Amino acid sequence: MVKRSHMITRAYLEQWADGRNRVHVFDAENDVSYPTSVTNATVVSYGYRAEVLTVDLEAVYEKIESQAVPALRSLASGGTPNREGRASVVSFLDMHLERGRYADQAKVRMPAWLGSAVAPGRMADMALGDRLALAKDLNTGALRLDPVELEAWPWRVVPVSGGLVTGDGAVILVRSGAAAPLSSVAFPLSPSRLLVIGDGLPSIPPTLNLVIMSRCRRWLVDRVDGPVARIAQSR
Repeated sequence: MVKRSHMITRAYLEQWADGRNRVHVFDAENDVSYPTSVTNATVVSYGYRAEVLTVDLEAVYEKIESQAVPALRSLASGGTPNREGRASVVSFLDMHLERGRYADQAKVRMPAWLGSAVAPGRMADMALGDRLALAKDLNTGALRLDPVELEAWPWRVVPVSGGLVTGDGAVILVRSGAAAPLSSVAFPLSPSRLLVIGDGLPSIPPTLNLVIMSRCRRWLVDRVDGPVARIAQSR
């Protein structure tokens, strides 16, 4: 069982690290912000431990990350992943979305009734790991990207000046209206590169950092000298 669980993929956050391997972390749950090493950023003790189900989420996430991070780094540096690489990125975005929906609930327990037709039942408390493993059953209304087949959509990487932040809500889903289908997906690859999938985001809004910040439930990450970190440090 992994004791120190990263709520946001460590290898992904390295794009925001300085020469001392530090990023600036904002933790809304504890109302604090501070520079810290990437190794310690967005860490929760036993964050993915399942107490009811028999599932190793750390292993599931590690596999997704190991396949997607090379493709993400390739995109950030000007590369063009093949269809397999794109599929791995889509799986990563789905994972990031799912974890983000529960980012502020690491300490929340949900009661569940366990039993069968041949054995007495009992009450149990599901931990975050249980809820994430059952997310598709518990949160049936949430959009999941894999069925959308984003690999076949147009992909582009847009340079962004001024410095992008990231966080648990950094996967931006764009629709032309509340009831309209998904038209594009945006995701920061680094402080200066934004991945855009689809055609529904013709220009990058100047308030993109505010959009990302508004979607984060607990964790926001910037460079130690980034635009949001500088504001926090000046107070």
